[in-house]
Amino acid sequence: MCHIVGVIGSRSLPARFAPLVDQVVSLFLARGYSVASGGAVGADSFALSAVLRQGACSRSVVYSAWSSVSGFPASARPDIERLIAAGGQVVWGSASVGSPRPVAVSALLGRNRHLVAASSVVVAFLHGPSRGSLYTIRQAVSRGVPVIVFICGSASLPPDLARHCYVFNKPACRQAGR
Repeated sequence: MCHIVGVIGSRSLPARFAPLVDQVVSLFLARGYSVASGGAVGADSFALSAVLRQGACSRSVVYSAWSSVSGFPASARPDIERLIAAGGQVVWGSASVGSPRPVAVSALLGRNRHLVAASSVVVAFLHGPSRGSLYTIRQAVSRGVPVIVFICGSASLPPDLARHCYVFNKPACRQAGR
């Protein structure tokens, strides 16, 4: 059975937390997990960069809301293309570039549900408000998928979610990468 860690988090996660994401991805890869993410900027792109650096593309999957690479943020497209070229997988969504907002939001939430459904564990990196990440954490909790949350800076986890997650919010986590 293939174990998958879903790596999610805030799009606003500062680059100083990239080493923390890299360490977590490395830990799970060393334990035989594959890595899934959503291909967004921030935590997702840091996870994808870690996979690419470690040459673990064949053990990585990106869950996309979009029907093509052009739907990803411009800054993420080169890494998505490198992942595909190196044997990584993309599970394509249904939204196309220019889709109406309700269609795009529905596709993004669907992407998050698919990522959770495929994951054995979810690791979230929260920084500031992140409705999509909280939605994904709720999905994981409701499915009984273990969730590890790193509070990185000015973020909080609602108490109803926190009691179902392993939460790291010590100053060392908030200062990672310094």
